[in-house]
Amino acid sequence: MKIVLPLVALLAVVVAISACSQSDSDAVETLRVDAAIATEAAQRAQILAALEPLDPLRYHHLDRIVREEQRIPAEAVIWARRAREVLDWTDWPAELDGHVEQYAEWLDSLLAAFRNDNAHAAAEPSKITHALAHTFEATLEAWLNNEPLPAVPALAGLEPPMHDENHNGHGQDAAENSHGE
Repeated sequence: MKIVLPLVALLAVVVAISACSQSDSDAVETLRVDAAIATEAAQRAQILAALEPLDPLRYHHLDRIVREEQRIPAEAVIWARRAREVLDWTDWPAELDGHVEQYAEWLDSLLAAFRNDNAHAAAEPSKITHALAHTFEATLEAWLNNEPLPAVPALAGLEPPMHDENHNGHGQDAAENSHGE
């Protein structure tokens, strides 16, 4: 009996410690789950916010002026710099890294030509960046919808889609007014 009471007491202490450890473990796991949910929500919010400044209609407007009129619009440097900042400041998921790197590389080339006010040098980066804007937007939409992601696009033969005057309900004047910086 003398041994049973200390064993029962010891067993009670072990059960109490185990219960505390279990509840601490549960609390830690709950915190981990909550942190993961908050991180994903923040990342999704950043990507949703990035869609507007990276809108392909902006590229369409600039690409048309650069390649058809062979001039650099006044707002081009500001717009391209802002788009580049969005690529840098967004916390992109790892599965989008290749897309982001490709897009940033071509946007850097376009920005350099814009800064040098060289429409001829901007023509190819403008065409590729415009096309990549469309593929990147589609990739972001797929990621946001938890759909399979397309491969990073091959550049050979990459062309921007043809736009009519009323692309997405925007006439040329509306696109210039709503997307100019």
